[in-house]
This record gives sequence, structure tokens and C-alpha cells, in this order.
Amino acid sequence: MEKQQITTKKIEEWIAEGYDILQDGELIKVEGDIPEFLKKVSEDTADTAPKTYLLKELLTWPEEELKKI
Repeated sequence: MEKQQITTKKIEEWIAEGYDILQDGELIKVEGDIPEFLKKVSEDTADTAPKTYLLKELLTWPEEELKKI
């Protein structure tokens, strides 16, 4: 994914397209249980954990914080 400004509107578009997670700049559609997916990611990469964000959670962030991602 090309580097772009993340906004609430953009996140809403991604969710509408079926994406669930933003991980190191890549959009991911999770097949199955999202909490289980997040748990697996944190266990598999404990030393070098990728930056992983749940898109629905990002909707609650202020625009200024989204710009920092």
C-alpha cells in the first residue's frame, strides 16, 4: 500500500471494502475470529511485533493521532 494520509473517512472506506486490520501499512481481511488473529500475531512476533491496528478501533482516534500512523 502506498503511503497515504490516514483519515476517519479513509478508514470507513477500508472497512466497507471488508478490511479489518492495518498491519505495518498493509490492509488485511481477517478470515475468522479477529481477537484470535490479533492474539496469534502478538505471540508469533513477540520480539519484533509489527504495528497492528484494528480499523474499527482507529475510528475512535482523533484525526491528529491518525496522522502519526
